[in-house]
Amino acid sequence: MAERSGIVSMHEVPQEEWQEGRFGGRDQDLGRAAGSVRVGLRREVISPGKQSGPRHAHMSEEEIFVVLGGRGTLLRGEERVAVGAGDVVAFPAGTGVAYAFVADREEELEFLSIGERKETEVIVYPDSGKLLVGGIVDEEGQRYNRVGRLREADYLDGEL
Repeated sequence: MAERSGIVSMHEVPQEEWQEGRFGGRDQDLGRAAGSVRVGLRREVISPGKQSGPRHAHMSEEEIFVVLGGRGTLLRGEERVAVGAGDVVAFPAGTGVAYAFVADREEELEFLSIGERKETEVIVYPDSGKLLVGGIVDEEGQRYNRVGRLREADYLDGEL
């Protein structure tokens, strides 16, 4: 029998549990466990009545979600849309439409999230006015991400 390189059982990939305020659930990084480099695949299970995370919009990375079980609400822009098992939701990059999922109060909401992993990315969090800038490279060549709020400035502000 051939070697199972690049193959993992989702039943053997560790789950990470998280709860903070109105956010909570558990997830598994299936893509990394299988060896994926440029495409992410996560199994996420949102706790009853909890939200998947802050509403956000990716500027560079496209994401697709496949609802496996449970019922919930997709927060998409200003819309609230009911979702359940079998629904597939796509978010092309750069649309500015922020989204998150909320599980119904009576049951968990389980889905797969599939998305690109680009070296650089900007994520907008409209409810809090934050940005995440990913893939910043410093003068020593080290990469890092930064979350914060942007303040407007003239082009030469601080340079003269």
